[in-house]
Amino acid sequence: MQVLVTRPLGQQQALMDALSRAGHRPLHSPALHIEPLPVSDASRRVLMDLDLFHAVFFASSNAARLALTAMADIWPQWPVGLHWLAVGKATAAEISRWHLQPTVPDGGFNSEAVLALPCLQQLAEKKVLLCRGESGRELLAKTLAERGAEVVSLPFYRRVPSTAFHCPEGCDWVMVTSVESWQAISGHIPSAVGVVAAGERVATPVRAQHGGPLRVAASAHDEDMLAALPSM
Repeated sequence: MQVLVTRPLGQQQALMDALSRAGHRPLHSPALHIEPLPVSDASRRVLMDLDLFHAVFFASSNAARLALTAMADIWPQWPVGLHWLAVGKATAAEISRWHLQPTVPDGGFNSEAVLALPCLQQLAEKKVLLCRGESGRELLAKTLAERGAEVVSLPFYRRVPSTAFHCPEGCDWVMVTSVESWQAISGHIPSAVGVVAAGERVATPVRAQHGGPLRVAASAHDEDMLAALPSM
């Protein structure tokens, strides 16, 4: 089958390789572009106090790469005693590249799974830093605050819809890994083309707007997206 991967440029290759190994023909057209944001003076002041935080959460591999680059400019040696939290395996791999030990949920790979981590249960008088994109879910920040944490959110990038997105003729399935991705491309997917959505949260708007086949993956991870495809 011809399967279109819509991840941003630079994040598509592992999934495309997995699709090829499974006998599919992978295609790529990004739904979104990642646009780094400048690190403001206010953000730098927060990062200078990094050692005062209990945990640092990275919402994506992009957030980890950009935030840790900014942190490394300030901290020649990493502060000790922090929990470095990743939402999934790709983010954890990026954290590990900076010689840090990431903590990642055993399963789920979303905000709910992160909130179940033992280090985020007792947070009275503790500070948690969220490194993320300019927009995103507020569940994590809201729940951490309810648990007593002082939560600081810093944006390190914004997601910009791709004006060049194209669903090629003959495409059988499109893989969509976020609500924002779907919103960017929803008007360009023919009704006959199937959609693989990364979880029920992504599937909900797809179901409301797309009349074609829909399959819901357990998560946005490569193996789950691949497993959601119908058998050939």
